Amino acid sequence: MKKIILCAYIALVAVVACTPKASPTSTDAVIPEAASVSSDQASIDAGHIIFTTKCTKCHGAKDKAVASKSYEALRPILASMSKKAKLSKEEVQQVSAYVYANAKK
Repeated sequence: MKKIILCAYIALVAVVACTPKASPTSTDAVIPEAASVSSDQASIDAGHIIFTTKCTKCHGAKDKAVASKSYEALRPILASMSKKAKLSKEEVQQVSAYVYANAKK
């Protein structure tokens, strides 16, 4: 019985060790350029909701910080924080629309 359990455990470890790992994705490519950010009010509103629920959870209200910087200056921050907040591609697009709409022009 011990041999069967030991063999099953070794087989399980081998299977787990040999499975392909998820390749890391670069969020920088997901953050849209200023020219391709949605200006749709529904996207901006959805982005505001995501911003207030996910971003301010750790940082508090940062609306003034967004308004004080250009969108291009905020893109690296969006890339870093969207990865930490585990935002989907659609959520990143919506938050980008909100940030772009409220960033310094």
